Amino acid sequence: MMSRKCTLLCLVFICGALCLLLLCDNYCPDELRFSAESGFYEEPFELKLSAPFGAKIYYTLDGSVPDENAFLYTTPILIEDATSQPNVHSMRTDTSPIFSSESCEYRLPDYPIDKCTIVRAACRDADGYFGEAKTESYFVGYDEKAGYRNMNVMSVVTDPGNLFDYDTGIYVLGRKYDTELDENGQPLWENANSYNHGSAWERPADILIFNTERETVLKQSCGVRIQGGGSRTYLPKSLNFYARETYSSAARFYVDLFGTEYMADTVTLSAGGQDAFIKFRDMLVSTLTQNRAFCTMSFEPYVMFLDGEYWGVYWLTERYNDTYLGYYYGVDADNVIMMKNNKLTRESEEDWAVYGSMSNYLQDTDFTDEENYKSVEYIIDLRSYIDYYATEIYIGSCVDWPGTNEAFWRVRKPSENGAESMYGDGRWRWMLFDVNSGSLREAVVEKDVLALTMERSPAFRNLCQSDTFKEQFTVTLMDLANETFSVENTEPVIEEWLALMRAPMEVHLRRFYGEEGLYHFDEEVEDIRTFIKSRRPYAAQHLKENFGLEGALASVEIETTDISAGEIVLNTIAPTFDGQGKWKGEYFTDYPITLSVTVKEGYRFAGWEITAGQEKETISEASPQLEVPEGGLHIKAVFEKEGSGT
Repeated sequence: MMSRKCTLLCLVFICGALCLLLLCDNYCPDELRFSAESGFYEEPFELKLSAPFGAKIYYTLDGSVPDENAFLYTTPILIEDATSQPNVHSMRTDTSPIFSSESCEYRLPDYPIDKCTIVRAACRDADGYFGEAKTESYFVGYDEKAGYRNMNVMSVVTDPGNLFDYDTGIYVLGRKYDTELDENGQPLWENANSYNHGSAWERPADILIFNTERETVLKQSCGVRIQGGGSRTYLPKSLNFYARETYSSAARFYVDLFGTEYMADTVTLSAGGQDAFIKFRDMLVSTLTQNRAFCTMSFEPYVMFLDGEYWGVYWLTERYNDTYLGYYYGVDADNVIMMKNNKLTRESEEDWAVYGSMSNYLQDTDFTDEENYKSVEYIIDLRSYIDYYATEIYIGSCVDWPGTNEAFWRVRKPSENGAESMYGDGRWRWMLFDVNSGSLREAVVEKDVLALTMERSPAFRNLCQSDTFKEQFTVTLMDLANETFSVENTEPVIEEWLALMRAPMEVHLRRFYGEEGLYHFDEEVEDIRTFIKSRRPYAAQHLKENFGLEGALASVEIETTDISAGEIVLNTIAPTFDGQGKWKGEYFTDYPITLSVTVKEGYRFAGWEITAGQEKETISEASPQLEVPEGGLHIKAVFEKEGSGT
């Protein structure tokens, strides 16, 4: 009997022990486990790793993929603020040819830059095979560090060889740059590793994104490439990330990265290109023109860490491709032709023929014949074209535009009977991007970019032969001057950006340019402000000279009796009224202006009170066209509350 009791007690004990073991994280997990997830931590802690039964854990702290040469995990890993660790990748000078230039402004950091701890671990089974590596990023003690408030944070982890290997690293100049010299013994930029394009120069990476609340919003394996043209010579460089099923189970980044619910398959981490000291011009122009009839990108600010080292401030941006057009314009992504920088995104003879037909028509047709000009509307979206060209010309794009940094699209086969959205009509539409090289700078305030564009673009020059086109273009450009790029409209955007970005940019500029970097920041901000304040009269004069306008610029004043009663539209803009319900601009007397009004519920529109000199009249028509006299116009929109009897 006693023996039987002992046996039962033993069984109970064994079962209890087994239960305890099953509850323990370290007992026979079916996969590699980390005791703490990636994230931001206030205090140091010990990280424990757990492996399946019979497996050994190997790990690295430099971003490399674990193999038999990695650390063998035997004891917990201390996770603490890694900033005091030696700078590694940030001390390289083979990332840009500018380092060898006498005018180089880059500075290697002479202090320990911010760092996070990267742990990549993999299990090795009893047969010696390694499982898939798991990657985590840990930030300790960042609550009080400067430059991170209200900023998203991205950790990019890849084997350092993918970036910095002499032969295959995508971030460095490389062997070919050093050894294949020109006839004068000088290296050629196009021989640099970082200049290479295409899938052969895509590398695997893990990206981890934290939002401003330090919540993990994305953790995904993907492909990474260097992005850009001439900016590939710079440091830091822009990066493209590609979601592919070859890297993970997802062919998209299935998170709302831009607040638009768009699930992108590729995104760009933009370093700002030629706008390196403030990284603002692209975002500013896109923000101000997001309601114009061309594509614009969304921008989100980020601080990026590369293999654990602070790598600066960026904008995460959407990337123009078929997926983008399919989502935002409601067309079949497989039915899209897109031309960017004189290259089709999908090479085919059929698509080249469609593009060639449009290009030849714009260049060769006699647009002095107004009937011919009317036919253009069946080929291109004229509002899109005029909005786009007027914007580029007004902001002073004249370094590498037009010709490069230009993109446009259409559906390949137009839809029938409204099967697709309104954008499925087969007309070409334009796309704004990369306006950072020469635009919004004091140096081009007086530049006649209109004349340069007519010289460089045969299609634009030919369209300018049409009197109707000249009228539409003139009115649109003055709309942009009076509203879109006015001081009143632009300054709040600048101030909001400064409040967010000054502190992060101070950290960034010190990292890449030393203490002198902040001087350049302030200089560039004032450069933009000077351009905005000064550009309008020069742009107007260029219109007058190039288009042979004979009239004068005259004042157009608009006021409303009630700002909340409805929306007023002047030509192509909705004027932004001041606190007294007033707005003022200038227009050429050569062409009429057009008004329209949309009334909100609870109000009615009583009419327009028009004053021209000593003459006054009231117009009840909601959408009148008005001539602009040399003495100017004063227009009052009169609203009444429903049922007021007044």
